Amino acid sequence: MFAQVTKVKQHKQRLTTLLKHKQKLQQQGGYSLARLNVIESQLLNHLYTLSDLKSEAPTDYFSGKNLSEVSTLKLDEFIQLALNNAEHSDIYTLLIQTLNFEHTRNSDETFDQLKSTENLGYYTLLKYLISYWQISENKALRNSLISEKEVLDESITTLLFSQSLGEAEQNSAMLHPNFNIAYAALVNAYCTKADHVSDMLFKVFAKTSDDSHKAKLLALAGFTNDPRWDEPCFLFCKANPDQCEYVLSHFVYKRALPLFINLMAQGVTQKPAYAAWLTITNRELAKADKISAVNTGIAPQSGLNLDDAEHARQTFALTPGEQLLNGISFTSSNATQQLKGLGGTVVQRVLATHYEPQQACALYHLLLSANQWQQIVKETTNA
Repeated sequence: MFAQVTKVKQHKQRLTTLLKHKQKLQQQGGYSLARLNVIESQLLNHLYTLSDLKSEAPTDYFSGKNLSEVSTLKLDEFIQLALNNAEHSDIYTLLIQTLNFEHTRNSDETFDQLKSTENLGYYTLLKYLISYWQISENKALRNSLISEKEVLDESITTLLFSQSLGEAEQNSAMLHPNFNIAYAALVNAYCTKADHVSDMLFKVFAKTSDDSHKAKLLALAGFTNDPRWDEPCFLFCKANPDQCEYVLSHFVYKRALPLFINLMAQGVTQKPAYAAWLTITNRELAKADKISAVNTGIAPQSGLNLDDAEHARQTFALTPGEQLLNGISFTSSNATQQLKGLGGTVVQRVLATHYEPQQACALYHLLLSANQWQQIVKETTNA
């Protein structure tokens, strides 16, 4: 009995550790897909064991069921179980992304039924299945949101404005005072390669006061390759160093590397800017005395050798490909092949424009499991 309890404790500790490792890894914009796959596979193994030993386990994740029983549930049964165990949302998110649950309805039927029964909260999990982003037009419902006759939560608003939008509808949505509507429409415009995305971003950015919203807009702006965003990004990162790594990690075009160097030269942004530099370049910098300077004349305020950064920038500039991520140079045409071994938020967002609009928007807004992303990459590279 004592050995059994000890075994349960070890599995529980390992599960907790792996969840932390997964969270830390996925905070990076790009990472090894194989590494995430190993972590997720190990998590499932520990969950299976703990659920089989539930009589001795300190935590009941699945309301008395073991994971084998949970995996045979129909999708709506699984979601109801998840909603009843909301404190374990990270585990249920992993499961819906990695296990094959039985689908009893298509996405249109599901959306219509859930709306009629006021159960759209199911989309807190359904959104992690890309097939459920394929819903019918719903233009009347979007018009109700735009005219503010109806208000829905962020997940549903994002879903509705990730569908095919007419030009006039898209322009109205992008300039809407509800940020969830505007942001979803802007991402949609990026994913469908619409004209003047950067100009529309400037309009929304100018009237946005919430720093977390500004960070999302700047991250999206990083993919436009518009040099007009370099100064707003620099000023925002200096004023909000806690947002610097997230924002800067989206500036994947090599021409933006001087922006990284300038932010690494500022004491307040040196650390997050260097973290973003590593995400983009995968190139560690030598340490330096405070008196070191790049040939721009900007002196660093901590021990990073910015001459080394400038040397790396010049080397990357000579490598074919105008974009850079995890040290890999690529172009829009070869991005999928070049980045196929990577996962992560920035990786998915860079590649989103290679897919049809609804799927592209899902890839931008969601962080997929290793299994999901591997399948998408495999289908794309084999096409």
